[in-house]
Amino acid sequence: MMHIAIVEDCVFDQKHLIDLIQKNFENHGEMADFTCYESGEAFLEAFRPGLFNAVFMDIMLAKNGLNGLETAEKLRAVAARIPLIFVSNERDYSLEGYRVHPLDYLLKPVDADTLAWCLNEIRTFRAEPAYIEIQAVLGQGQSSCQRILLDDFLYAETQNHRLIIHTLKGDVATRLSFSDLMALLPKGGRFYMSGRSLLLNFSQVISVEEDGSVRLKNGSCLFCSRRKKKETREAFMAYLFTCMRKGMITDE
Repeated sequence: MMHIAIVEDCVFDQKHLIDLIQKNFENHGEMADFTCYESGEAFLEAFRPGLFNAVFMDIMLAKNGLNGLETAEKLRAVAARIPLIFVSNERDYSLEGYRVHPLDYLLKPVDADTLAWCLNEIRTFRAEPAYIEIQAVLGQGQSSCQRILLDDFLYAETQNHRLIIHTLKGDVATRLSFSDLMALLPKGGRFYMSGRSLLLNFSQVISVEEDGSVRLKNGSCLFCSRRKKKETREAFMAYLFTCMRKGMITDE
C-alpha cells in the first residue's frame, strides 16, 4: 500500500489525479490511499517523515497562504529525499521549481501517460533496499552476519587480499569479492567501481576532481586510478543529474 499526499486547493483536480493514480495502480495490481490538503500550511502541519511515499503539489495554491514552491522549500528542510511532483496550469514555474528538486513537473490537465512515468520512478525509489547483509570476518577464522545501512556505506577497497567496507560506523572486513558485493547493491549509478580495487558510494561523495581526487562528506579524500579518473568524474556528474531529476538531494 502506497500513501500519497495531494496538496491541491481545487477539489476537481484532486479527484482527477486520484482517479488516474488508482487506474494506474489497478493495472499493476497495486493499491494506494490518499490524503488531500487544500493548503500548504495544512500539509506541513500534518507532515511527518515516513508518513507519505510521495507528494503531488499544486504550485498555484490559495493566494492568502503559502504557494506550492514555498511549501516545497519547507518540506525539503525536513524530508530531502521524498519524491515530489509539481502540478500546475503554468509552464513558467518549471525552471524555478527545480530548485527544490522535484521528480517531475506535470501540466494540468494531467494525462495518464505522463503520470505513469512518475509512478514508475516512485516504484523504483521505493524498491531500493535500505541495507545489505554480509558475512563479516572477525578474526581467528570466525565470521558473523552483519547489516550495513546503504546510507552509512562510504566506500570499499582491497587491503591485504581482503575487501574492506568503510562505513560511518567503522570498517567491516569480508571475504566477498567486488562482484559478489556489487550483486547485493542496488543498480542505478549510486555505487560505482572506480578501478579494480575501489568501490564508491556516490551519495557520500562531495566532488570528483580532474586530478582523480574524490572528496567525501565525512572529510575523507580518496584517489581513483589514473585510468579511471575521467570516467569516474563523468559517472558522478551523471549520478548528480539523476538525483536532481528524481528529487533526491545529495548534500544532506
